[in-house]
Amino acid sequence: MPLQNAIRTRYAWLDMLAAKSQSIAKFDLKSKLSDEIYKADGVAARNADAFNLANSEPHNTVIVDTLEVLLKKPGVSADMITKFLTDLTSRNTYGTFSELSAYAFLLKGGLPFDIQIPLTGADILNPNGSDIDGCLHLSEDVLFDVKGFGFQEYLVGQLADRLSAEVAPERVTIEDSWDVPIELLSDLSGKDYKPLKDELIAKGTAQRGLLCFKKKARTQVMIQARIVDPYLLAKENADYAFRYAKQFARNKPFVLMFVIHPWFSGSLHVNFADSLNVFTRAFARRTFMQFRSDQTQLFGLPKGAVSGLLSGIFFVDAYEGTDSHASPRYRFFLNPFATHKVSDLSSDRLQGAYNNDILIDALEHDAY
Repeated sequence: MPLQNAIRTRYAWLDMLAAKSQSIAKFDLKSKLSDEIYKADGVAARNADAFNLANSEPHNTVIVDTLEVLLKKPGVSADMITKFLTDLTSRNTYGTFSELSAYAFLLKGGLPFDIQIPLTGADILNPNGSDIDGCLHLSEDVLFDVKGFGFQEYLVGQLADRLSAEVAPERVTIEDSWDVPIELLSDLSGKDYKPLKDELIAKGTAQRGLLCFKKKARTQVMIQARIVDPYLLAKENADYAFRYAKQFARNKPFVLMFVIHPWFSGSLHVNFADSLNVFTRAFARRTFMQFRSDQTQLFGLPKGAVSGLLSGIFFVDAYEGTDSHASPRYRFFLNPFATHKVSDLSSDRLQGAYNNDILIDALEHDAY
């Protein structure tokens, strides 16, 4: 879409979605929601996620088609769809898009599932209970929750943009290795942000772990060097999945669906030199195997026992574009030590639904 014709506001995006769907139009969300500016002339986007998605015809088609099907599902209320659209077009664009992309993935395979499942503290580790994103009906019921896998590159990009705004007209680059723990990036965006900013302004450079921050004069072409090691990235973030442990199910198979996309996940979307295959497999193996003897308490259970409650991990490629996807587009790693296993019959059904588009890996029982 030419930039002069770009969708730049929440109301414009809602208009476009309503034009594609009479069902969405009937919600008349503009009368209930405030407008937001995604991108003003001459400045960086305030909500780049919303701006990018709003201006992508293929992604909007999937969003609308998915919502149309969900509306027809038993138990899906107008309030649920309204919340999806409200969150998608505001500050939870990335998370809501990820959830809808996971549902689109299941619809593509013709698999039966329900969404927004209310569970109690007897069902999941969260003692207060919670709604989880869905239940997939295979040979057994498999509960699932969806997370956008922005991971390092997304967070590094946000941090670099924020720091660059502080030192304008100069710009901040982040170099060397980005294969660092997610907690480091969270801290640098939170409690450790001011010391980092002050050091950059004073010295022009700062080192935090493997990350090298540099203040540079802005030029038409900006180059930054980085080292990529998928094994190291998996090692440094071996416990990442446990950030979501409160959703793990006590009595049924439970899987996490991590949604990847080049606008959010960067190079994790590209299987350059087999890097995506290497990372996803190494990440899953460490998640399932590294903590089996760990006695650290999580929600009243040893971490080793909690790791057994994660039956599998999906990686779902949500990119919708004109270029073709290299197979496999989807990856599903099974926990060989799961307390509640996804059965072979269920795995076979998944394989039949997606054929060469999915890799299903049961992993070996050897060391990670």
